[in-house]
Amino acid sequence: MPNSLIMLRVGRRLVHTSGPKTLCYVSQSTDPYTNLAFEDWLLRNTDPQSYVLYLWRNRPTIVIGRNQNPWKECNLDMMQKRDVLLARRTSGGGAVYHDLGNTNYTVLMPRQAFSRDRCALMVAQALQQADIPAYVNARHDVAVGERKVSGSAFRLTSSRAFHHGTMLIDADLARLNGCLRSRHADAIEARGVDSVRSAVANLRDYSWAIDHDAFCTAVRRQFDASFGPVHDMPFDAAANTEMKDRIRTWDWLFAQTPDFVHRLDGYFPWATVSASISAHRGHISAANLATAPEASAPPPHISAVFADIGRVLAGTRYAYADVAECLAPIRNHGSHAAELCDWILAAFQ
Repeated sequence: MPNSLIMLRVGRRLVHTSGPKTLCYVSQSTDPYTNLAFEDWLLRNTDPQSYVLYLWRNRPTIVIGRNQNPWKECNLDMMQKRDVLLARRTSGGGAVYHDLGNTNYTVLMPRQAFSRDRCALMVAQALQQADIPAYVNARHDVAVGERKVSGSAFRLTSSRAFHHGTMLIDADLARLNGCLRSRHADAIEARGVDSVRSAVANLRDYSWAIDHDAFCTAVRRQFDASFGPVHDMPFDAAANTEMKDRIRTWDWLFAQTPDFVHRLDGYFPWATVSASISAHRGHISAANLATAPEASAPPPHISAVFADIGRVLAGTRYAYADVAECLAPIRNHGSHAAELCDWILAAFQ
């Protein structure tokens, strides 16, 4: 049975050890956590010498890189109002928008066979066969003309590598631009990776014949030509439920964020106030407020209000509901305290 798969248990993992070396999986789910967990399962459980193509798409979701800051990268308030989910990858790279007009592709291969352009070139060649003049730019993205149609991110292990990309076919670009523009980006000093903004376009701008199915067919055909005869494999939504449950939690989505500082300047009739809110693992580690040096006569009790705010915020989750709950008692300390609380809360929306 030359095309059969034999599984070997290595520790707690099941690894393909023989059978076809060029595989294709197509997800039947549009849940981002299911699809990202299955991608991780493929990385950990397929034969290290195999070549794997995984095609998938998600319901509206912003997916940020492993070391990114969601408050800096995303408009979380708009996402909540428009029912757009947040997900965090295990790979690096920048923030991307997914919806059903966007098809994701992942290619896994042996570490020694990997290069940053190899898979992007394969996808560009697939589009060229569909009469779309795609090419790979200097950032390893797939582009048409001056606009990016697919971004790229990578992950390497000791024996495996994968390249995944997002192909904009007929995505909602207005929602993409809105959800990927944080109102607080300039005020947040973060240690993580910032996204590089690029002008983007949909493939539909260049061909009315292209859609999800046509793109998948073209990429699978080029994958077959590049890496050998492809064997279609069944998608298993339950393959990695433990990771699926973990990556949808607040601890993964927000508490994995590298340390950052959010700096605010507020202008009140009675003084100009600056605030420095530091966060560690998604929780406020310190909140320091002060009036501007030129303030001639700030309210005499304001220093005590500053100290109270700093005290109640320390240790609080960096989230609007949690901060609002902590500040509620401070609001009763007078009109100045209420103004300060409203100002600070606006920074968490």
